[in-house]
Amino acid sequence: MMIKRIKELRNNNHHSQEFVIENTGVDVSHIENGRDTPSVLSISRLCRFYEITLGEFFAPLNHPQKK
Repeated sequence: MMIKRIKELRNNNHHSQEFVIENTGVDVSHIENGRDTPSVLSISRLCRFYEITLGEFFAPLNHPQKK
């Protein structure tokens, strides 16, 4: 679910994987492809980059949308 959230944030902001990597140092391509598991530090960097809190990052995971 974290992988989906990372990809969602990137796509919603119209950022390429390369752009995110260059601006955060987080290799989202490896995370999104399942080669790496995001660390707390990586998630924190992404939250800072997207100007959201950790709570906002995890909110959709705690309360999934109803179908």
